[in-house]
Amino acid sequence: MDQTHPAIHLTLIESTLRTLLLDVAQYIHEKDQKNNDFDRSKTVLRFTGGWVRDKLLGVDSHDIDVGISNMTGYQFGKLLKEYLDKSKNLDKYKQALPDGQRDAIVSLHKIEANPEKSKHLETVTTKIFGMDIDLVNLRKETYTEDSRNPQMEFGTAVEDALRRDATINALFYNLNESRLEDLTERGLEDMKKRIIRTPMDPYQTFKDDPLRVLRLIRFASRLGYQIEAGTETAMQNEDIGIALKLKISKERVWAELDKMLRGPDPCSALQFIDRLGLYPTIFANHQDEVLADTSTWSIGYNALARFLHSTEGGEEVQLVTDRLRQILLRDVTSTYYAWIIATFAPWCSVPKREGLDRKNRSFPERAVEVARESLRSDNKTLTLLRDGAAHYKDIIKWKSDLLANKIKGTPAEIRQKVGLQIRTWSKDWKLCVVLAMLQEVMQGRDFAAVIREYDQFLAYIIEQDLEGVCELRPVVNGGEIMKSLGAKNGPWMSKATTMVLEWQLLNPDTTQETVLQQLAGRRAELGL
Repeated sequence: MDQTHPAIHLTLIESTLRTLLLDVAQYIHEKDQKNNDFDRSKTVLRFTGGWVRDKLLGVDSHDIDVGISNMTGYQFGKLLKEYLDKSKNLDKYKQALPDGQRDAIVSLHKIEANPEKSKHLETVTTKIFGMDIDLVNLRKETYTEDSRNPQMEFGTAVEDALRRDATINALFYNLNESRLEDLTERGLEDMKKRIIRTPMDPYQTFKDDPLRVLRLIRFASRLGYQIEAGTETAMQNEDIGIALKLKISKERVWAELDKMLRGPDPCSALQFIDRLGLYPTIFANHQDEVLADTSTWSIGYNALARFLHSTEGGEEVQLVTDRLRQILLRDVTSTYYAWIIATFAPWCSVPKREGLDRKNRSFPERAVEVARESLRSDNKTLTLLRDGAAHYKDIIKWKSDLLANKIKGTPAEIRQKVGLQIRTWSKDWKLCVVLAMLQEVMQGRDFAAVIREYDQFLAYIIEQDLEGVCELRPVVNGGEIMKSLGAKNGPWMSKATTMVLEWQLLNPDTTQETVLQQLAGRRAELGL
């Protein structure tokens, strides 16, 4: 055991997996000897990459990449299946596990090759003892100018380590020797210093695969590490920005951003993107020369982080923030979409393009265009950005007018007006409110003052039982309306439904009979 490296302590399942894989390697070796095949050296197996890093951090991982020294993952996988098809072999490993885990071997018969986008990379994904296992040969890579998908060749363990995106992801655990390997000679030291750096020249590393820029930002934000200065400099290189736009699919960029925003520290990820000047590259406008102003973006995403954690501003501000957050962001999903909103906040305030598109429709909001064209974002995200960008100014106005008593009418009429307005903001109106708050803070308003105002605004909405107004349904359905009015269905029905909802908001305790009487008295307005 190398005493200069920390020991890796395997769990029972991991130890049993190690034994199984080594037994398969021995089975292959003996089979080669029997067949007088002496060309292939004895197989050396390694757990690689993220599993080793997480193991050293004390984080459990159920995903293990197994690096194979002398054959493809597909070749090893077929022989693994062949070995386990013998029931006595399978039983030996089951008996090594506790009673409750003896049935944890699944899907071994479904070993599949996974060439991804490179036909030279044969991998196998399977499930063993409840863990997801990827089998792949050690390799080196050769890149072309126009693609991030390399030509793969068999490589040594050192070559495999050096091709990886970060030194902390290039650590191996040698199964044959039961020891940790730091073949870049920097991985362990960088973990100790909490630094992210590339194993080889960062400029060339990013030029070969620009997606690594985003991967390193994700790892840094997830782990709370800093990015090494030379690596940061390369990330900001104009050539790398161009390569990121040209070589990386928009879906892959979105996938990395999505992981950042679902991670433990989205704010840190946005800080890296902001400080490194990557916003125009990642969130590019492909329609014209208009740019988003990111000069106050940091105020917005830092305000969201403060809103989510409420550790500043004194006890009163923290209490107000906590109360408002419990209304607006009640779960992990809504919090994730709040980070989406904060990410696109600079584009949400940019006016949309004037004129009409080819289908004679007005152009979508700028944030929607950028999310769709630069990132291929999902429909849920696009809808949220559309509603948020379209309505946040309206939300600010109605909030301000309500608190300033500028909305005219009786209390019931004011309730009706506010309810009808919320319905125009869509079912995700609470996230639209979050955007309105962030925009106000980005425009220079004090965080505590903004929080207090929206706390009052939401208190009114809840007091008036308007929180679920977007889900409000008419107390009478279409069939009942047609029967009562003695009319066939037609364009008038939409107007009648609107009248019903307006009456319900004005008279929350109304009955079906009263509503139908109201409609009967307004037949002329309905065109009946």
